[in-house]
Amino acid sequence: MGEIRLPAGSGSIVGPMKTLAIGILLAIVSFSTKEARASAALVDRSTGVKFDSFTTVGGTRYECLGAGVRKVLFFKAYAVTYCVEASRADELVAGYVRSRHPDLSGEALGDRLEEDERFFEALADSSADKLVIMQLVRDISKEKIAGAFRTSLSEVLPHEKVERLISTIPGDGKDGQRILIHSHGDTLVIDIAGDAKKLEDAQISRKLWRVWLGPDSVSSTLKESIAQRAAARIPPRGYMPASAPAERAKE
Repeated sequence: MGEIRLPAGSGSIVGPMKTLAIGILLAIVSFSTKEARASAALVDRSTGVKFDSFTTVGGTRYECLGAGVRKVLFFKAYAVTYCVEASRADELVAGYVRSRHPDLSGEALGDRLEEDERFFEALADSSADKLVIMQLVRDISKEKIAGAFRTSLSEVLPHEKVERLISTIPGDGKDGQRILIHSHGDTLVIDIAGDAKKLEDAQISRKLWRVWLGPDSVSSTLKESIAQRAAARIPPRGYMPASAPAERAKE
């Protein structure tokens, strides 16, 4: 087969067309990655409990960032996922990484985030709506839940506010039930299998999440999962944004 010759001057076209094609390909890959994240379920490996990556509660669409287990002594009490307002998730996760760990990606970034308490503080203290879903794998009494609140919050909330929060817990939880705890501004809702109670308190709504994301978290595996999944959503070093080749093609 003879050599294919391009018309004179076509070399100036091939370059931009090639970079434009690369841009389109990267855009497809980026879109596919977001679609996969939206459809993939979160799984707590210890209990096998699955959570949707995206869920809507109380009129807010949430993105769930990781899943783990809460153990009491050697017994598994519940699987848990931590979620934030979906429209704020990239801002909270990617924004923090760009600010604090711009030179890291992949496993190294995940390991660094696991040890970075400021990362979890940023997620917990955000003004975004937040949600915790607890899937019970055994009966758990109201007093057990109250004990975890007292232990985790006694240093950041006045005693009377901790007790006010505990008084909002509707009752005991039973094996197989789901407990939803979600905030919308200053409003906090605790819902045990459809039995929901509300509490209006800005400080409690802001500090409660320390139970799961604080230094003495009741679920270290949840924090590990959040860190590793956060790292997975950050493009590797040297990755060219999909818009970059298209912009160069215009030059």
